[in-house]
Amino acid sequence: MKKISTLLLLAALSTGSFSLQATYSGVGTFNKIASASEITTGSYVFMANDQAMSNDFNKRFTAVALTYADGTKTSITDPDASIVFDIVADNGTLTITNGDRIVAYKGDGTEFTFNTSHAQDATLEQWTAADGTKGIIVKNVNTNTRYIMLRESSGTFGVYASSNENNSDYFTLTLFKKADNGISPELAFDNGKDRYKTFAEGYTFSSTASSKSASPIAYSSSNTAVATIDNSGTVTLKGVGETEIKAEVAANDTYEGAAVSYKLTVVNPSAELPYVTSFKNGLGDWLNYCVTGTLPWESHENYGAQINGYNKGSSETWLVSPTVSNETVYLAFSAYTKYTGSEGTGLFLLYSTNFDPNAMDSPAEATWTEITDQANWPAEGSGETVASGTITLSGLTAPVRVAFKYTCGEEASQWSLTDLILSNQTPGSVDETTLSGLKVISGRGEITLLTDQETEIAVYALTGAQVLRTTVAAGSTPIALPAGIYLVNGVKVIVF
Repeated sequence: MKKISTLLLLAALSTGSFSLQATYSGVGTFNKIASASEITTGSYVFMANDQAMSNDFNKRFTAVALTYADGTKTSITDPDASIVFDIVADNGTLTITNGDRIVAYKGDGTEFTFNTSHAQDATLEQWTAADGTKGIIVKNVNTNTRYIMLRESSGTFGVYASSNENNSDYFTLTLFKKADNGISPELAFDNGKDRYKTFAEGYTFSSTASSKSASPIAYSSSNTAVATIDNSGTVTLKGVGETEIKAEVAANDTYEGAAVSYKLTVVNPSAELPYVTSFKNGLGDWLNYCVTGTLPWESHENYGAQINGYNKGSSETWLVSPTVSNETVYLAFSAYTKYTGSEGTGLFLLYSTNFDPNAMDSPAEATWTEITDQANWPAEGSGETVASGTITLSGLTAPVRVAFKYTCGEEASQWSLTDLILSNQTPGSVDETTLSGLKVISGRGEITLLTDQETEIAVYALTGAQVLRTTVAAGSTPIALPAGIYLVNGVKVIVF
């Protein structure tokens, strides 16, 4: 189980539509309700055995540890928005949402669906509530024998069979409802999406919020070494990194207090060639844009940059490189995929010479040239890894960015990217380097040393850290190294 911290904004569904409303601002008291008859439209925390149901979803919802407001376990103060679900009660039927996603039963087994679109069978996303022997029973209208319960041994909330109600490994629900403490000020940033900027000394942009409350809006940045924000909502970049930009209003006699925030990521604007990354230790200076949906690219320590839209709703997400400058640029990478997405969706490769993240909110505002067909790709759903081959971009007249655009619908493929190289030389011209009788051959995951006599070598990372010092015998000696750029006896070599 994971421990949660305070998050600042939940946008919820209104009845019958997907309009975003600040029903829970991140500030508020949730009180335990005594019975199912007290469930009315509002915001709730779903508890079982002192654990809360979170929106961390993979077929079932993850249980997270939670601290109560007092020892009586009757109230929760300022819970993380990831555990706050909205209920719309209509003539005894409940619709449960979190943000713009609907909590529904998949129709068989113990799994939910959690999509932005309605189910074809409306009963799958309808629930009723009744009092049980150990808590409140929330059951699905489609089957009536499937209850939302916590299975302690798996740490997940699932749609488990009603026969498990009295099993010691299963727990029915306790619900906590948000108390009404005035009117929501409807505090919101004019653009509340996470933002990406490239660092430029003294660069500023406007990031204002609006509110119905008469209380003044207070702005703050969690990391002033990355960016500051003044009382007018002007953000000034200070360095590379991440910060949370927050707006707050205090409660008054009419309106509740509220706080909203977004993540600002500031990256280096450009990269020197040759540029190599495996994406296994983070996404580095690549920009990560959720143009539609909320699904980001993520770094995986074994697979590199990874994205999977299964059960995440429709999404369009871009992974955009820093700029590189050269009249001709060579690109190579490896790609892995499994599962099959909806027709017309998947992974696409593009480049642009006019995308400016400091002047544009989205890569969709720039001009892009698609070059997907210039690369080798694994067959969608194959579960295979394929090297792209060398892609040549020539006749460039401005700094260039390459991008991987991922799209998914109701069905989604999974993709991973690793061993990416951007170079100003063809692979044939950077593969071999001769050092006073020592030949170094670059390769995938290794270098090979060829020499006709015993030779001492020293390998350094570009940071200056010594990676290896050894003596190699005459002949051929392979040395395994992670992907990157190294200095071997003072000469730069690339490991793919």
